[in-house]
Amino acid sequence: MNEAGTAEGLYVEILELIASKKGWELEFIPGTKEQNLKRLDNGSIDILPVIPYTPKMETRFALTTEAVFTDWGTVYTYKGSEIKSMGDLTGKKIAYQDDIFYQSFNASPGTSKSSYTFLDTDSYTEVLELVETKKADAGIVPRSYGDRYGSDYNVEKIPFVIAPTDMVFALSREDIILAETIDENIRQITVENGEIAYVSQEIKKNDLTTWETPSWLKLSAGIGIGLLLLFVILSLALRDKVEEKTYELNSKNRELEVEIRERKVAEEKLKQYSLELKNSNELKDLFTDILRHDLINPATVIKGYVEFLIDSEEEERKKQALKAIERNNKKLIYLIENAAHLAKLENMDELNFETRNLKDIIDETLDNLKPKMDEKDINIIFDPENEYPADVNSTIEDVFSNIIGNSIKYSPERTKITINIEDIGYEWEISITDEGEGIPDKDKPYIFDRFKRAHKVNIKGSGLGLAIVKRIVDLHEGTVKVEDGKDGKGTTFKVILQKSRLE
Repeated sequence: MNEAGTAEGLYVEILELIASKKGWELEFIPGTKEQNLKRLDNGSIDILPVIPYTPKMETRFALTTEAVFTDWGTVYTYKGSEIKSMGDLTGKKIAYQDDIFYQSFNASPGTSKSSYTFLDTDSYTEVLELVETKKADAGIVPRSYGDRYGSDYNVEKIPFVIAPTDMVFALSREDIILAETIDENIRQITVENGEIAYVSQEIKKNDLTTWETPSWLKLSAGIGIGLLLLFVILSLALRDKVEEKTYELNSKNRELEVEIRERKVAEEKLKQYSLELKNSNELKDLFTDILRHDLINPATVIKGYVEFLIDSEEEERKKQALKAIERNNKKLIYLIENAAHLAKLENMDELNFETRNLKDIIDETLDNLKPKMDEKDINIIFDPENEYPADVNSTIEDVFSNIIGNSIKYSPERTKITINIEDIGYEWEISITDEGEGIPDKDKPYIFDRFKRAHKVNIKGSGLGLAIVKRIVDLHEGTVKVEDGKDGKGTTFKVILQKSRLE
């Protein structure tokens, strides 16, 4: 509950979205975790969010199976402490609140062989206060709590992970159907630009017809293989660390088990959807959803865990290997996002338009790209004198962001990029000219094709950017083309869009 007494957070937003679809009326009841567990037992509340998926809870309640969030225990010590790893905790005082993370830590084999003094508290706030005032040498709190409130105290986190656990919704044992309803809706929810919403279209399996496997499916299969290879590499790196360290690396091994479990779930869904793809002309939408969720989510998990391992690794050779995994995982995430974007665009027949000034759109794009321009000391020449109204969709911003971004990337330092808008009758012609090395004539016909990178063989990438540009311009019933710059130097991209009908 915020200061205004209103419930907020990810789980609240999900419940409100489902309620708007199902016609539920929601009332949020504040209380401690123990109070609300008793309320759920006696039926005074129906749903309790952020409950760990454990055998004990599964026996007591009906739990949803779709995990919204994964949490784990973290260990904090006061700043300036000599505690840097789990081995340093021997003989120390550890503050805790009785939860699954403390219980898992206390039940571990390493704990029974070490001398710890545990200080029981009533809240995570008290845990961090005891650590800050040095009344406790260390404290155990959930990762989610520490990330939000840890910076409020003079404490620091040590590289240790306790019992990664999926956090789900709990309902009474009689409400199994309601739990299945929540799971079904969570599977249909997507997050775009920070907004939670349902996927754009649900697939009706009784309307399936046979179609041939499209080329973008081959790309997606390649992405899945690449993701699998990343997991294998990460597993090998962790295996070496497990041989060198004891209890601390056992916790990291549990972290790896979470990754493997999520990967297996993603792989099974990928196999299932691939089989269905042979019988459906509408499963392109479904596979786009796989790209956005079942592949991007494990890749994002890899990103977080690799960053953690880089911070905790001291051997330089292994650290360089982890950084290589991190770089390639970032490329994988970028590739998945672009592939999903292009697949979505290719499945569209029309867009919704509004009248906007092209000058404002380009100015906003330049503001967003200013750090990249400053990094290479690129001078942008764009000084329009008039208004340039056009009927466009918001996706047109991606066109200018992509083209201008490429011009900055492939331009030498301390050169200029010139942008002009010309009136050519019923259309506006926007030209973007750089002073780069240019594009050979033999490559120009192919640069808007998927996976083509023209002659820039020394620059790795998916080649999807200009394919996305071409598709968006086509949906605007416009034209995009590439030419040599003035005097044959550099490259000029021209985007031709229709004027506003009100013009």
